[in-house]
Amino acid sequence: MTIRKIHQSRVARRKAPSRLIRELVSHRVLKSKGIALRLVEVMPAKRAGPRHPHSHRGMEEVIYVQKGSGKAWVNGQVAPIRSGDSLLIPAGFRHMMINTGRGLLTLLCAFSAADPENRYREHPTITYSG
Repeated sequence: MTIRKIHQSRVARRKAPSRLIRELVSHRVLKSKGIALRLVEVMPAKRAGPRHPHSHRGMEEVIYVQKGSGKAWVNGQVAPIRSGDSLLIPAGFRHMMINTGRGLLTLLCAFSAADPENRYREHPTITYSG
């Protein structure tokens, strides 16, 4: 077996509502079989515009806060997050990360399946007052 690797600079950013996503590992990138990893940059809430929570059918997600601060909204509960925090999002739970800072909120998001795009579901916009 050969070592499969990629540098984040070789992965194009994909726009999503209020965030930029780089898919670093998945079934499409590096041909993984059961895991995916994304680098996500969340825009500050004041500039981001409306946001929808989302969920992932049949897979857990681990979110590591690499840089910045904000709030985690998970199934209606809110908790502060900052650099160094890790979160476990159970399969099917509605969630979103809200950037309450001025710069980007940078997250590493790991999924327990190689095809997170096939398990993604958006939910209606929520009202959030920080």
